[in-house]
Amino acid sequence: MVAEWWTKERTAVMSWREPGVQELRLQLARLAASSGTVQERAAEILELLGRVLEFDAGWLAVRDPERRRHFPLATTGDAAPLRDYFDRPEADADVDELGLNRRRPPMLASEIPGPLSEVRAWADHLLPAGFRQGLAAGLFTNGGRHVGLLGLLSADPSRPSPADRRVIAAVTAVIADALDRTRDIAETARIIERANAGVVLSRGGDVVPLPGLPDDPLLATGSSILAVAAEELIISRPYTTFLAPSVGDDGEQLIRVTALDFARPDLDHLSAAVLLSPPGDLCGLTVFDLRVLGLLGQGVAAIADIGPALHMAEPAVVDSLERCCAALRAADLTIATLRAMRRGLRVPPGAIRVT
Repeated sequence: MVAEWWTKERTAVMSWREPGVQELRLQLARLAASSGTVQERAAEILELLGRVLEFDAGWLAVRDPERRRHFPLATTGDAAPLRDYFDRPEADADVDELGLNRRRPPMLASEIPGPLSEVRAWADHLLPAGFRQGLAAGLFTNGGRHVGLLGLLSADPSRPSPADRRVIAAVTAVIADALDRTRDIAETARIIERANAGVVLSRGGDVVPLPGLPDDPLLATGSSILAVAAEELIISRPYTTFLAPSVGDDGEQLIRVTALDFARPDLDHLSAAVLLSPPGDLCGLTVFDLRVLGLLGQGVAAIADIGPALHMAEPAVVDSLERCCAALRAADLTIATLRAMRRGLRVPPGAIRVT
């Protein structure tokens, strides 16, 4: 058991190389690889830390950098004062002022410059609740992504101790990996066969690496493909798929874009996975036909409107509409449009302006 080896291994000075800390890292790594939800993993992490460190209340939260808020995943003990404090919109600014939104060693409350009674979180929330010592650690994954914050509190002014801080410093990256939701997103996104690139899209339009897949210039921040994917997910959750032009060795080609909705506004800013894969069977449709279907999917159905939008004469548009109905085995344009939307056989107008 963890508690047994910890009793044997604890010393006044602890480093990550010692057997006890190595075992803690291994156990946390197993949690990181487990199939539970991020909230379940967070609760298990606090339970495990509680077996090896002495503290009265614990807090694990993820950070939404776009809203500049921390949202709790799990707590243990009387963590209500921390919850109340982080419900305040100015809490993130305080955390940032302490440097905990940047990579730095964990900080003991006793190391904060000046008396705790002059620190808002302590003066208004923690000291009145009876806490006299604490530890806070920003959580950064091994890949460097900022995930959230760990907080441990105690009524004993001697705990957590400097030795405890060294233990936490040795395991914060493992904890962050366990709470990194991009790993769960990547696991689910594996349902998209032959995907050769992908990113996680944030609520604000930024991109985050998707573990296991490379990025692509077509998926860079500000890409029209990402804009179309985000707009369509608002309407068609939980997923959307379409085609977009790409430049390959043989000139302009088509690539399939699939977007999967992963928005959890109660947790963070991560919104969707956007993946690129080969276009698949196009049913003999040309790029022009697929662009016509893209307009139909957006409600542009009049020949007089389609022609000018694509800079094509009306006879060419009529021929394309006939090909689309034949290829999709549809009796009319309404059925053809529905089948094109469902199968992703269309190039949306916004997707042709690829950056």
